[in-house]
Amino acid sequence: MRKNYILICGIILLSCLPLYLLFSHKSTDPIVSEGERLDVHKLESIVNLASSRGKAGPNDVKAPTFTLKTLDGSYSTIGGKRDKPLVVHFWASWCEACSVEVPTLRKLYEQYKNQVDFVGINVATEEKLENIQKFVLTNHISYPVLLDEHKHAADLYELHALPTVFMIDTNGYIVDTFHMVDQLELEEKVGRLAKR
Repeated sequence: MRKNYILICGIILLSCLPLYLLFSHKSTDPIVSEGERLDVHKLESIVNLASSRGKAGPNDVKAPTFTLKTLDGSYSTIGGKRDKPLVVHFWASWCEACSVEVPTLRKLYEQYKNQVDFVGINVATEEKLENIQKFVLTNHISYPVLLDEHKHAADLYELHALPTVFMIDTNGYIVDTFHMVDQLELEEKVGRLAKR
């Protein structure tokens, strides 16, 4: 009888273990994504805003907020008010068009880094870390690179193609977005963003 009692108690304890682990585990990682998704119906207003060279207002598209890990293992949050406008570049190491666009972005970062922040976001769901690091080193990327390991940021921004650039003003509104533009147009867009 006593053996049965001990066996039943052991089974009950083992069956409760997953619940205990579920409720007692506290992650030290910050929340990976805490913003709302981009309203894709308002993307047209972003394009219109960019072509009219107007300033975003309260009815325009707020950039979703998210937090991702950087290449050095720290965390960085994008979204909300900032001191400088921001260029967000979504890319992948296997993307040939991304390789073409990065040298211009790197040059523009060096030219405007006191006026505009730049961040590269690797959509890294299926990429090996060594491929990402090799891409960064090969392309001499010196602005921060974030790892979107589970496509949280890509989903929030309704990303459908690579490369994709979002330009965000100091109030946290998206003022332009595009997939790939020629070097002169990219220079003009960043130059306009720097004057906001």
